Amino acid sequence: MEVVVKDWGVSLGYRRGALVVRKRGGGEQAVPLHQVDRVWILTGGVSISSRLVRALARHFVDVVFFDGRGEPAARLFPPEANGTVAHRRAQYEAYLTGRGFELAKLAVYGKVVNQAAALRRLGAWRRESYRLLADAASKVAGLAPRVLACGDPQCVLGLEGSAASIYWGAVSEAFGVPSRDPQGGDPFNLALNYGYGILRYAVWRQVVIHGLDPYAGYLHADRSGRPSLVLDLMEEFRPHVDLMVLRMRPGPDWLDGGVLKREARAALVERWLSLRLEPVIARQVAQAVAHLEGRSSYQPHRL
Repeated sequence: MEVVVKDWGVSLGYRRGALVVRKRGGGEQAVPLHQVDRVWILTGGVSISSRLVRALARHFVDVVFFDGRGEPAARLFPPEANGTVAHRRAQYEAYLTGRGFELAKLAVYGKVVNQAAALRRLGAWRRESYRLLADAASKVAGLAPRVLACGDPQCVLGLEGSAASIYWGAVSEAFGVPSRDPQGGDPFNLALNYGYGILRYAVWRQVVIHGLDPYAGYLHADRSGRPSLVLDLMEEFRPHVDLMVLRMRPGPDWLDGGVLKREARAALVERWLSLRLEPVIARQVAQAVAHLEGRSSYQPHRL
């Protein structure tokens, strides 16, 4: 069971083997810990007892905090859930062997292929824009083999940017949504940002569980505090978030004071959970480990 906390003033405690959710103004709900898979805290004004934190850690239950923009602000998890040091050693060695760059290149290849697949799926949703979306899908798909032929990160990033321009241009025209702008304050871009934040957390969680360094990537530039490996590995899953948000149709009623309402944030988390992508992400990160160790070649996820 996923426990999603979206309301201000909620208190989380522990009693007799259960997580107890107490709401402001009265009322409580007790959930046996063996039924709790994870706790999502999507707003401020929520308290959690240290006794509950210890109990959740014993049961290997994550507690994740998000800010209003969808940025994963913090994650509580037991110290044992960190994989093996051999994986991290292979990750660093992959800088020298070239296997790291190959992994990042394959992840971007997967993203571009999935963008083309997403456009074809959107064409089935919006029949009046089928030709526009199909033409864009063909152009994006044509860039994918060129990604595999790249010999340096600049080439990969350039082709990724070209694919994104075609992809978002077609989506914007077909669905009447704003063009993609990570800094945009409209409901569509804010919802996308929040969805990508959920995806980033899901990939980050698996990266840590598998013993990898979230900050040591191969494509995105190293920068203090930037989880470069997480950004590398999440690329091929972004089209899932795009389709999710387009299907939800965020509008002005999603906003309050220029940020997403708590109800909108909770709806995005619940829709993400319904996609059941996290086991797929876990398998892909395990594949990435095998690739970095030279045991097999990475196979990108297909939409």
